[in-house]
Amino acid sequence: MIEVIKIAIVFGSVIAIVAIACWFGYKEEELKTKLRIREMEEGVAPGTYSKISKKDLRRARKMAQKHPGWQEEVMAEHERRTEAEEREELMRGIADLKARIDNIDTIMNQKKEERGK
Repeated sequence: MIEVIKIAIVFGSVIAIVAIACWFGYKEEELKTKLRIREMEEGVAPGTYSKISKKDLRRARKMAQKHPGWQEEVMAEHERRTEAEEREELMRGIADLKARIDNIDTIMNQKKEERGK
C-alpha cells in the first residue's frame, strides 16, 4: 500500500511539473503572437520586435511560391534590408526617442513648477 502511495506522489508531481511547463510555454507563445500582430498592425517589418525563426521565414517563402498572388507581398515583407537602410531607420528612431525624452523633461519641469507654486 505504501508503494502505491509513493508511485502516486511521483506521478502526480511529474504531471504537475509538466502542466506548469506547458502553461508557461503557452503564455510565451501567446505573447509572441500578440507582438507579431502588433507589428503587422503598425506596418513594422516582421521580426523587428518579435523574434521570427528561420523556419518561419522558410515556411513563408514556400507559401509564397505555392500562391503566386502572395509571392510579391510576402517576399517584400521578408526581404533583408541593407545595412544603410537599417542604420537610417535606427537614426530616425534615436531622434524620435530624443524628442520624446525632451517632451517628458518639459512636462516634468512644468509639473515641478506647478507643485512649487
